[in-house]
Amino acid sequence: MEKPKILVTICNYNHERYLKQSIKSIQEQSYDNLDICIIDDGSSNINDVKDIINSIDTDNRIRVIYQKNHGKWHALNEAIRTSNAQLCTSHDADDVSLKDRIEIQFRSLTHSNALHNLCGFYHCWDEEEVDKHKDKRHNGNEGIQLIDNKTVGNMVLTGFNTPGINHYFTGEFETAGVSGMFYKEIWERGIRFNPPEIGLRVLLSEDSDFNFRVTSTFNQTCVTVLPLYCYRRNTSTNKEEK
Repeated sequence: MEKPKILVTICNYNHERYLKQSIKSIQEQSYDNLDICIIDDGSSNINDVKDIINSIDTDNRIRVIYQKNHGKWHALNEAIRTSNAQLCTSHDADDVSLKDRIEIQFRSLTHSNALHNLCGFYHCWDEEEVDKHKDKRHNGNEGIQLIDNKTVGNMVLTGFNTPGINHYFTGEFETAGVSGMFYKEIWERGIRFNPPEIGLRVLLSEDSDFNFRVTSTFNQTCVTVLPLYCYRRNTSTNKEEK
């Protein structure tokens, strides 16, 4: 039986320095039934971006969208709208996913019968730390610990009601907001990535906001207690149209 197709959206805005490595880390995933959507959100150096994308070896799983700058929230919605995948996740253009990230998150969803999953990440302050973690692998399901739906829901709501917390809160275990994996049906039922400053977001960033609303609406979020994502610190260039 064929595994369901999973959309991985790589939203790029002026990240040509890291873009090729970012795309490669998704191409090399152990889970291979992917719709890889590279969507450029109006980069100022668009010719460099196109050269990088054109230099990638042929991969029929990749499709590319070029748009004017609207913000990452718009790019994520557009990638989902144009995909025939059953599940969706994303990956920042300056980061690296471990090779079994997608597979482990999918197994976590099926094992827990949840609708929505997040995983942990490595804080990477320099290229040495990225190199240290990016090739790590996990064997099968051994050692995969899940935070169950009810516990996740309670922690997230506690964080939301705690002054000073403006992100998706899961206690002592940090999750990467961009790693949210969910069934497309959630998006089709009206939970979208919202624009800033018009009163629709309940949390600061587009992914934390989306993940919070999914968790609080469905109470079907599990968390994979493994770092499966290399998050580069101090490299964000996300620009949102106000």
